[in-house]
Amino acid sequence: MDYIAFIAGLPEMMREERRLPLTVAEFRMQLKDYIREKDERVLDLFFLPADHVQVLRLLRHEEADAGVRTVYPLALLAEEVAEPDGRIPVYLQEFITDFKEGRLEPGVLPENVLAGRYCDYMLRSGNRLVRRYSEFAMNLKNLVAALTARKHEREVAREVVGSNEFAVALRSSAAKDFGLALDYPYVERVMALMEAGDLVERERGLDMMRWDFLDEAVLFEYFSFERVISYLLQLMILERWSRMAPESGRKVFMELVERFRRSFQFEEQFK
Repeated sequence: MDYIAFIAGLPEMMREERRLPLTVAEFRMQLKDYIREKDERVLDLFFLPADHVQVLRLLRHEEADAGVRTVYPLALLAEEVAEPDGRIPVYLQEFITDFKEGRLEPGVLPENVLAGRYCDYMLRSGNRLVRRYSEFAMNLKNLVAALTARKHEREVAREVVGSNEFAVALRSSAAKDFGLALDYPYVERVMALMEAGDLVERERGLDMMRWDFLDEAVLFEYFSFERVISYLLQLMILERWSRMAPESGRKVFMELVERFRRSFQFEEQFK
């Protein structure tokens, strides 16, 4: 099914825009009048990390974050945490059971375990663009995590998620580029970004790599569902950076540092 009328009515987006043509919430609301139920379930996949946040809080007996909008109602998530009943994706249901029974991978943060299972779940999607983009995004995150871990003399394997060939190479190779640059040309670009001193610009550079990937992926897709997916993901990138006015650069920097500190547990380095 083509989404001709919907796509034709969307405002044009430019990667350097700081002012949003519309918000992600507005995009999803407008799409409601056009989208098929099975396609909507595909788009929901990209919002599941919000459900991860709530599930982890509930498993740790913490109060849910009322400001986080989830795919599944919070009450349903709470019921699934109390007694899994198959109403949420299987990877999330299995994670809840393994967390409660102490069967998570030893020495790995629960957040990383869940992220890895989510990535594997996305890679099994029936939509080719979802699979391709998810693998590319996972590879970028894994490469950044591996380079950061190596720089701080941490165990790389603990920070890498997923089980594709790229992840296996990151865990096993001692080469500067993990033996990946020949087959994955973007590896050298990521390594150059990681050597930059400006953490905010580094993060933006990674987002622009995701943007370029999406542009190329739907180059000859004009009114397809894949074009809808691409627009949504690029809009999510723009929405994130639209909140980052130049004067708030220090705040953004500290938020990024805090995220890396939590992810890699480098408490002493960032004190």
